[in-house]
Amino acid sequence: MLSPMGTGALGSAALPKVIRKDDIEQAWTASILLAQWDNQYGGAGLVRSASIGLYRWATSLLDVRCPGRLEPELFTAVGRLAIVMGASAFDAYEHDDARFYLSVGAKCAERAGNWHLRASAMNWLARQAIWVGEPDHGLTHAENGLVRSDRLTPKEQAMLHNARARAHAKMRDIDEAVRAIGRSDEIFSHATEGEDAPWMSYYDRAQHHGDTGHALFDLTLLAGHSPTAAAGRLEIAIKEHGDGYVRSRALSGTKLASLRMATGDPQEAVTVGHRALDEVGRLHSQRAVDDVQELRRIAASRSRNAGVADLRERIRTTVQA
Repeated sequence: MLSPMGTGALGSAALPKVIRKDDIEQAWTASILLAQWDNQYGGAGLVRSASIGLYRWATSLLDVRCPGRLEPELFTAVGRLAIVMGASAFDAYEHDDARFYLSVGAKCAERAGNWHLRASAMNWLARQAIWVGEPDHGLTHAENGLVRSDRLTPKEQAMLHNARARAHAKMRDIDEAVRAIGRSDEIFSHATEGEDAPWMSYYDRAQHHGDTGHALFDLTLLAGHSPTAAAGRLEIAIKEHGDGYVRSRALSGTKLASLRMATGDPQEAVTVGHRALDEVGRLHSQRAVDDVQELRRIAASRSRNAGVADLRERIRTTVQA
C-alpha cells in the first residue's frame, strides 16, 4: 500500500499505458515545487493539500509498465516525492503519515539502487525520531544512512553526522555529540560544487551551521555546555539563509533567542526573537510553533522585564492567530 489514505480512484486516462521520460520529469517537477513551497511556507496548509493528489498520481505510475532502462529513474523520482511528502508531514506534525512516506521513499531508493536518495530518507527519519523524543531510534536511522559511506558525498555524510550529533545531544552525551560535530565539520570541508544530487542543494554553509548549532543548543540547555559555539553557528545560519529557506532561518533565529534568554542576555534575546517572529507569522509550521512556545517558556522567568513581557505576549498572539 503506497498511501496511508489509499490511492483513490484514478481514471485510466490519468495514467500512461507505458512509462515515458515525460512522466518521470513530471514527478520530478512535482517534488521540486513541493519542496520549494514547504521551505518557504511550512508543511501545513496549501502544501499539505496540494501534495496528496500529486503523491497518489506519482505512486500510481509504479503500477504502469516501465521499460527497464527507465525503472531506476522512475523509482528515484517517486521516492524523492515521497521524501518531500514525509518531510512536509513531519513539519505539520502528521507523524504517522511522515514515517509512512519516508519509509516509502527509502524503499524506492533501494529499489532504484540510489544510495544518495536513501541517505536523504534516513536523514529525515532520524530527524523526525529525534524531534518526537526518540533520539536512540534517530541515532539508529542516522548510522543506517552512513552504511557504505564511501558511496556518499561529503555533504551527505556531514548531514548524517549532524543527525548523530543531535541524537547524542538529546541523550546528554556531550563527548559523542562534540565528536560527531567535529567529524561533520571535517567532512563538510571537502565538499565540492556539482557532486551532489539536486535535492542536496539546500545543504550549504548556512544549513551546516544551523544543524550543528541546533545540536550545540541542546548541549547547552540539557548538559551545561558553553553557549558560545552554538550562538556563533546559529548567527551564521540566520545571516546566510536566503529567502528560499524562510523556515530554516526562522528556526535558527528562535533557537538563538532561546539560547540568549536562557544564558543571561534577555535584551538581545528580545531583538532576535522579534525578528524570528516576523517570519514565523508567515509560516504554517508546527515545528516553528513549538520552537517559539519553547522561547516563551524560557522567557517566563524574566517576564518582569518589559521587553521580555512584550515578546511573550507577541508569541501568544502570533501562535494563536
